Amino acid sequence: MVSSEDVLHAEVWQTHVVPLTSNLDRAGLAGNVPLNAAVTGLPTDSVAVPLGLELVDRSWLAEAAGQLPPALINAIDDGLRGVLGLR
Repeated sequence: MVSSEDVLHAEVWQTHVVPLTSNLDRAGLAGNVPLNAAVTGLPTDSVAVPLGLELVDRSWLAEAAGQLPPALINAIDDGLRGVLGLR
């Protein structure tokens, strides 16, 4: 989830997510962030795709698949800023 803390604490049924892909060729595309399974705890190496930002039903998010260190969160935030023109 990449929604703000305010949104996460609001009584709404949706939240924002950045989709992941296992297609590692996507890592080279602008704004995308490679995620190493050994670092994130994800089941496989993946790529975060900020351009695919989605609003999803919170009930779809049953349990965490991994944990991102701050450096990767910052890289995804940078990708989101670029996609949304928030530089």
